[in-house]
Amino acid sequence: MVLLGFRLEKSLKEELENNFENELTFADDVSKFVDCLKNKKYETIVIEERNLQEEALINLIKMARDHQKKGVIIVLGETSNLKVVAGSIKAGAYDYVLKPLSSQEIVKIIEKSVKDSRLLAERIDKHKSTGDKLIGQSKQIVDLYKMIGKVAMSRLPVLVFGEKGTGKTSVAKAIHQFSEWSDKPLISLNCTSYQNGLLERKMFGYEKGAFRGAVFPQVGELEKANGGTLHLGNIESLSLDMQSKVLYFLEEGKFFRLGGAEPIEVDIRVVATTCVNLEELINQGKFIDELYRKLRVLEINIPPLRDRKDDIPLIIDHYLIECNDELQKNIKGISKPALKKILRHDWPGNVNELKNAIKSAVALCRGTSILIEDLPSNVLGTKVTKKKGDALTSDLKEWIKSEIDIFKKNNQKDYYGNIISKVEKELIRQVLQMTNGKKVETAEILGITRNTLRTKMSNYGLE
Repeated sequence: MVLLGFRLEKSLKEELENNFENELTFADDVSKFVDCLKNKKYETIVIEERNLQEEALINLIKMARDHQKKGVIIVLGETSNLKVVAGSIKAGAYDYVLKPLSSQEIVKIIEKSVKDSRLLAERIDKHKSTGDKLIGQSKQIVDLYKMIGKVAMSRLPVLVFGEKGTGKTSVAKAIHQFSEWSDKPLISLNCTSYQNGLLERKMFGYEKGAFRGAVFPQVGELEKANGGTLHLGNIESLSLDMQSKVLYFLEEGKFFRLGGAEPIEVDIRVVATTCVNLEELINQGKFIDELYRKLRVLEINIPPLRDRKDDIPLIIDHYLIECNDELQKNIKGISKPALKKILRHDWPGNVNELKNAIKSAVALCRGTSILIEDLPSNVLGTKVTKKKGDALTSDLKEWIKSEIDIFKKNNQKDYYGNIISKVEKELIRQVLQMTNGKKVETAEILGITRNTLRTKMSNYGLE
């Protein structure tokens, strides 16, 4: 093997020398590294990330890729976040290996990388952000980063599976944002948010006169997403009729507006997300097998939080900053007993549940550190129930309790008006966002008149 190593540790250099008889070159500074790249061809380039800033690391990988078109680039990293891992792959790295690993394990990875060199040039844009669900440094989350990098550059459909609260929407955003067409639209449709008639109008659009009230033609989300990505959330909620129409679009690349006679062609990538076993729905006759197979050409499975508990402290640190800002608190951290309690919990609601628990604890905390008594009852294990809907009821109770505590502290009155107005405002805001600000559609979904909606929007400053 002809190998070039940049700033490798002494133990790894010795292990490489003991395992490979071919030419090994080690560079400890950038100028020598660049000279080596220019003057010789290497099968493998190993770069130690140690003390390198993200931009410097990316530039080194790009230089290696520019001069060594056929070389396999491996990054040995000590930090893990989506930007660094994805940025490395985007720049041309074959793999990002998260330390600590023994020198023997790293040698095995290098050997395998040469055999698998056909997987080079998996790319991903390093400049985008993806929301707050993809946080961690465990092997599971780093593998997820890599998988996003592997699928991001393709136009093939992707099926993302994950339990509720794991960050399926964040993954869908990442797939789009880390692609070469990230400047094109990303349109998200939650299939559970609309009745099938409304969903069909929303997705495909309609012609004038297609139904009562259609006084002018309307462009659908498929047309709006042209050139970019359409994210279909909770794909399992589609009716069989809608499933067949989505399947037709995936197969033909065209669709019909409601009431339209001429097919419309668009170039989009479909990312579907679900928390349901679609194969079981197929066996029950509730999901079309061909659509399932068409969607899962590329597949991503998001690990549940209980399988990556080492990431929980990092996630807590992230949400503490966010909750402090929102609630105007100054919580510095979490006590060891409280953290132990959190780590023992299985988090069936995954990252969403953890976020809500931290927000509740921050609201209730009276010191500078979260204590056990600040944690919600579901984390403490004081509430045992299997009744459907109880988890939501518990979350609602905790939120109302935290709001009342804040009112008491600030000597506020009118608990009813304040709490109900917050709920109503957020409900209207989310539905407006869902309908892209269409007041007629929003009023229809909410079950109120347009005049009532206008009044409430004015009162809440949502105009």
